[in-house]
Amino acid sequence: MSILTAFGFTQFAQVLPTDHIVSHDLVVSHMEPFGARLDIEVINTPYAVSASRTNSSNAYVNGTSAQKYIHFILNQRTLPLGVSFPTCGNRTDGWCELNTFIGLLNTTYATAQYNYSCNGNYAAVPFGTLTNGVPQA
Repeated sequence: MSILTAFGFTQFAQVLPTDHIVSHDLVVSHMEPFGARLDIEVINTPYAVSASRTNSSNAYVNGTSAQKYIHFILNQRTLPLGVSFPTCGNRTDGWCELNTFIGLLNTTYATAQYNYSCNGNYAAVPFGTLTNGVPQA
């Protein structure tokens, strides 16, 4: 879980109410205490791949050049990168262009405000107000 947080995934940041159960995407008890398997694939393709290949006989986009994509798989399930990172787009395969993803990672350190979040002097925040790891002053 800390790896997904470090990468900046937000699709699991839903605040869950304390008084009733709601439908949610991540059930930690399905992963813990037995652990989880996170695979990260870098996929090289000879041409750009169509964002929606469900009914396409040709997966490649005509007239394009070679492309690299990144794909996250958690416990044999694709983590759709476009959910946490809209810049990746709403792809049916959940992939993201590698250069786009690396560009997004260049901003995560600043967003995390590491020194302040880990060493800052701030008051405790109420339950449900902190979803990205950065306490508000």
